[in-house]
Amino acid sequence: MKTTDIRKLSDSELLEQTEKAVLVERESTNLVLDHLREIQSRRLYARLGFSSMFEYCTQHLKYCNSGAQLRIDAMRLSLELPEIKESLEKGDLSISVIGSFQKFVRHEKQKDKKYSREEKQELLKQVESKSRVEAEKVFAEISPEAFPKEKVRVLNGTQSELRLVADEELMELIAEMKAKLQQKGNMDPSYAEIFKSGLRKALKKEKRFAGADATSSEEVASVCTQSTSPKEVGDAINGVSKAFARPNSTSSEEVGSSCKQPRTSRVYISVSAKKTAFYRAGVQCTYFSEITGKRCTEKHFLQVEHIVPVAMGGSSEQENLTVLCACHNRLSAIDSFGMEKMRSYLRIG
Repeated sequence: MKTTDIRKLSDSELLEQTEKAVLVERESTNLVLDHLREIQSRRLYARLGFSSMFEYCTQHLKYCNSGAQLRIDAMRLSLELPEIKESLEKGDLSISVIGSFQKFVRHEKQKDKKYSREEKQELLKQVESKSRVEAEKVFAEISPEAFPKEKVRVLNGTQSELRLVADEELMELIAEMKAKLQQKGNMDPSYAEIFKSGLRKALKKEKRFAGADATSSEEVASVCTQSTSPKEVGDAINGVSKAFARPNSTSSEEVGSSCKQPRTSRVYISVSAKKTAFYRAGVQCTYFSEITGKRCTEKHFLQVEHIVPVAMGGSSEQENLTVLCACHNRLSAIDSFGMEKMRSYLRIG
């Protein structure tokens, strides 16, 4: 409706039409969640060239980061608790409250506290018709650490002010990192310098993946573009293969092998073949969407894989090798062996 039309409405008409518009908005929210749930189930975001639902929602649907995460959280919770859709439509729950609830559940999971379906239902009943702030107070009574008082304020084009609450463990880690920087000659490092140094070290170390070598995509790219020994190349390629592979990920070759014959060992791909594959790919996922014309931009979780799986007669020659991120490696397996076959190997809703 045009603005000029709204101005001509009587008070009662304006209030009535506003309430109708809110109902339509709530129905639309549920419709969006239904569509996102089906897109995730079909992995259509991957076919469009995106490596995650979050990337699809922010880059393609143009949601802001927080807006995308709220809808993804609500969509995933509705898979487990379909009844929340009715609560959303009635206005008893908002996606912001659901987002806070999911944040609380994730925090509790990190503390090895898992909530049953019934416990989640009971918690959500406690926050019905409450605002996000009121709901977070309820959750904070159970776990105060779940909602630390943090704030980011943009100062200018290159700087932001970060405010957070540091517990005793964090202060000890800051003091330890400060001492290390002082040993290296920086006698009075700022908090910004301490955080930068610590984060750089953490990212280089690949502590996220047990047993992974400390090899970044930039280091592999460097190795691939200079003359070096086979051992150095092998170390770099093996490092990136381990560091970028998600734990318990299943490749199309592994699935194909188990589908057709008893699994013995993974098909060997030579170091030189891996080097060439990474070099040709520019250390980036090679998936290209024919729908959008977009190439996947993922440079992490990269895996050298067979274009035609070995189980289907593919060789390990260079022309049959490609580099895929974990997401598009799974999509390749789905295309090769079918969705139903892959359900028993991958998390497909």
